[in-house]
Amino acid sequence: MPSSRLTILLVPGLVLSLSGCLSFSGGGLAPASPGATSLAGGIIGKSAYAPQLSSGAIARAVEAEYQALQFGSVGEPIAWSGDGASGRVVPTQVYRVGSQDCRGYTQFLEGADPKGLAGTACRAGDGTWVMV
Repeated sequence: MPSSRLTILLVPGLVLSLSGCLSFSGGGLAPASPGATSLAGGIIGKSAYAPQLSSGAIARAVEAEYQALQFGSVGEPIAWSGDGASGRVVPTQVYRVGSQDCRGYTQFLEGADPKGLAGTACRAGDGTWVMV
């Protein structure tokens, strides 16, 4: 049974190596995304709503922007909440500009402008999303 011993040895190692990709937040397990920092406060952090939000709420909103850009299906909202604020990000179709993939999205803050805040980000050479 050498393959079962190999499985016993590999599975814990795999779990430990992947544990660095996960973080605990808001009572749940969520993917960590260092790429979210490239959005530099996201569209919500640059909006008139920013002074009304805590840094934690802005961080959740930016994380949702990154998740929508990186993994979201067209038109499917990515919800976020934190520090008494909540919202959702709805991504559009990915499109190409020259050699870059770009994607539009709308950030909706609950209880605020029902039209939302529209933004666009393009993927940089290192794979991160950068607002344009």
